[in-house]
Amino acid sequence: MITRVQPGATFRYQTPLWIWNTSYNFDYINYARNSRDSEFNHNGSLSGNITLPGNFLFIDLSDTYHRVTTDVSRDVATSSSLFLNQTDQNIATISPYLLWRLRGDNTLRTGYRFTDTRYWGPGVESREQGAFADLNHEISNKFSISAGYAFTHLESQPSQYNKHDISGGFRYEYAERSFVFGQIGNTWQQFNGSTDVSYLFWNAGITHDLGLAVATLETRVQTAVDPLSVSTKETSYSGRLERTLQYGMVGFATSYTEYLNIQTDKMDRRKLSFSGTGRYEILQHLTANLGVTAERFYFNTGTGFLYHLNATGGLSYTFKHDITLGLNYTFDTQRNDINTASGAIETNRVVVEVRKTF
Repeated sequence: MITRVQPGATFRYQTPLWIWNTSYNFDYINYARNSRDSEFNHNGSLSGNITLPGNFLFIDLSDTYHRVTTDVSRDVATSSSLFLNQTDQNIATISPYLLWRLRGDNTLRTGYRFTDTRYWGPGVESREQGAFADLNHEISNKFSISAGYAFTHLESQPSQYNKHDISGGFRYEYAERSFVFGQIGNTWQQFNGSTDVSYLFWNAGITHDLGLAVATLETRVQTAVDPLSVSTKETSYSGRLERTLQYGMVGFATSYTEYLNIQTDKMDRRKLSFSGTGRYEILQHLTANLGVTAERFYFNTGTGFLYHLNATGGLSYTFKHDITLGLNYTFDTQRNDINTASGAIETNRVVVEVRKTF
């Protein structure tokens, strides 16, 4: 039996030249019968944008500190355990850039980015810095094309590398709430004392309003933040269908993802997932919600549970003065055989939440 208390707050501050978003919650975990020592954890995030007079020089800043799983394919929010295979991660980023407004409807963004990634627990710490340039041209208010280049130098304890990215893309809105976009490029990655690597990356998708529902198909190749690897390529294919009701919404989504260790050129694992969500306003101010996620894992290297199921249902009631009271129940199970609970982990959680918006 585990008792967990999470008081927290979220703030937003905005002026013509400053935008700040901050959130923090304190996480106290008590394990019954002294099965483990009590834990005092912190989760926080800070993001901001500074605009200097003239709207030419900008600075983006961000810092996040939270607990993550050491398995890049899993989500700590739905993990059956609060401590197994987990680590505390802090990522701090600062990026000053210039926004050049060229002739016509052309904009050029050039800048520098520094990222520091650290772990309190298992994890590959790294420091990353680089320069980037992004050119965007609006052919019309519904059609635009873009091109970009980025250079990245990363240093970590196991190794270091230089990376060059060149890409081009477009976005076209062909109807209301319907658009298609695409970006494709190539990466050249040079590891210190190892073989150089070259591979394609892309980000493409389409969102189409069917009338009764909105359908979205997407595919992406990107570098994942993997606590246990210097560089991991994540290739994903996903689709979702959402329908807005008079008093709520329903949605369904599915995805397939592959994770490749770029330095060793070995595929570590694959994941297939299905999920459904729903929300319905039963009475004025009283809303019910339901979410179900099922995942199947395939391991080429490493071990872990092959199946994961998470189901959450709850009620929320909104009072005066923007106060919301929530009650949620979650059932989570991880197992190696979908048909039997032998050797499985099963978790039941009840969460009571009070939220105040100012």
